Amino acid sequence: MSVSCPGTSRALRKLCAVFFGSLAALSFAQTAEDPLDKTAAQISSVYRSVAGRDLRIFEFAPSGASGNARPAILFVQGGAWSRGRPEQLFRPARLFADKGFVSVVLEYRLVDKTNSPVESFSDVCNALSFLRSNAKKLGLAPSRIALWGISSSGQLVASAATVGCGSAEGSSGNGGPDALLLVSPVVDAVSDGLFRDLMKGHAAPASLSPAHTLSKSIVPTLITQGDADKTTPIERSRLFCERARGLGSRCDLVTFEGQGHVLDRPTRDNILDRQASFLREIWQ
Repeated sequence: MSVSCPGTSRALRKLCAVFFGSLAALSFAQTAEDPLDKTAAQISSVYRSVAGRDLRIFEFAPSGASGNARPAILFVQGGAWSRGRPEQLFRPARLFADKGFVSVVLEYRLVDKTNSPVESFSDVCNALSFLRSNAKKLGLAPSRIALWGISSSGQLVASAATVGCGSAEGSSGNGGPDALLLVSPVVDAVSDGLFRDLMKGHAAPASLSPAHTLSKSIVPTLITQGDADKTTPIERSRLFCERARGLGSRCDLVTFEGQGHVLDRPTRDNILDRQASFLREIWQ
C-alpha cells in the first residue's frame, strides 16, 4: 500500500507506510473493544499448527434452520501485512451470519522478522483446505466458499484465486476460493513499495501479485472501492477487472464517488449489503 511520507529516511518511510496502511484497514471494521465483538457467539478451532503456533478460525453460525450446506465466507483482515487482529472482522462476520452465510474469520501469520506475505498466503490456503475438509461439520457447501479481503489482505485472497493453492479443490480446480469479495484491494502488488520490501529474500513480488498472475479465467469477483483512493489506486482495480473479463471471468467493480481508502460508515454498510447480494446472485 503505497503511502507518501516525504522528508524522512527510507526506514521511517517504511514505518509510516505500515502505520497508515494499518489505520486504513482498521477503519473498515469495529475493533475488538466494540461490544458486538464481546457478545458474538463465535467458536474457535485450530486449522493449522506451524512453527510452534496454533492458528485459529473463528466461526459464526448462520441464522435460520440448521442441517443445510450453506454458502460460506472466509474473512481475512488487512493491516499492511503486518498488523491487525481477527476481532476486527467479527462484526461483518456476524452480519453475514445473520444473512444466512457460514462466516469464518481467519487468524494468520503476520509479517515479522521471520514471516513474509508468503507465509500469510500459505495460511490462507491452508484455511481454505480446512474448511472444505470439515465442510459437513461446519455446515457449509465446499464449492461455495468466498474469500473476503481488504487492502493488503486483498492481495492475499486474490492471489489464492489467480495463483491457486496447489490442489484440485474449488470451482477453479486450483484449491482457491469459489468467489472473491475485495475492498480497496492491493491487486498490483509489484507497484506497491511496501510489499516489494516485505518480499525481499522470500520470493519475487510478481509471484504473488494478482495482476501479474492473472493468466486465465478466475472465479466471480466483486471489487468495491472509493474513486479517490490514493493508497491503492482504483485504476489498478479497473485494469485488473478489465483483464479478468477479457479472460472470460465475471469481475464487477463498484466505485464510490469521493471516497478514499478510508471508507465512511454508510459506505462500509452499503458494501456489506452489496457483497451479500452478489453472492446470492451467483449462487442461486
